Amino acid sequence: MGRSRAAQPDSKPADGLAFLLSQVGAHSALRFAERLEPLNLVPAHVGILRVVKEGNGLSQQALGEALGVFPSRLVQLIDELEERGLVERRKNPADRRTYALHLTEKGVATYEQLGRVAREHQETLCAALNESERAQLASLLSRIATEQQLAPGVHPGFRKLGGPPKA
Repeated sequence: MGRSRAAQPDSKPADGLAFLLSQVGAHSALRFAERLEPLNLVPAHVGILRVVKEGNGLSQQALGEALGVFPSRLVQLIDELEERGLVERRKNPADRRTYALHLTEKGVATYEQLGRVAREHQETLCAALNESERAQLASLLSRIATEQQLAPGVHPGFRKLGGPPKA
C-alpha cells in the first residue's frame, strides 16, 4: 500500500513555501502548548523561564525589553510564575529600585522538565527527517530568521502579549 495523498510531499516544494512554513509553525506551536497543559504552563511562561535562567539576576525591565512585552503584561506573567513557586524577585543589590529575577529550586527542576518536553516535541515534529536533514533544515531556517531580523531565541509571538510593534 502506498502513502495517502495527504502524506505525500508536494511535487513543487517551493510553491507556497511561506504558507507551508506558517502551517508547520502553527501546528508546532499548538502541539507544544498542548504538551505544556499537564504542567499548567503556557508557551509564554516557558520563554520567560528560559530568559530568566540564562540572565540570572535579570531585571523585569531588561526581561521585558528582551522579549518585547509591555511591562504590565510581563508583571502578570511573572506574578503567575512567582505564585507557582518557579520564579522569585530578589532585591537587586546594585539598584535598590529594581528586582532581580531568579529561578527557584522548583523553577530549575521545572525548567529541566521543560527541556525533556521540548526534546520530545522536536522528536515527534521532525520524525520524518533523518539527522542530516534536520541539521540542513535548522541551518536553512536559521538563515531565514537572520535575514528577517528575528531575535535569536525569542518567539515573535511575544509581541502579541502587548509589546511595542517592531519596525
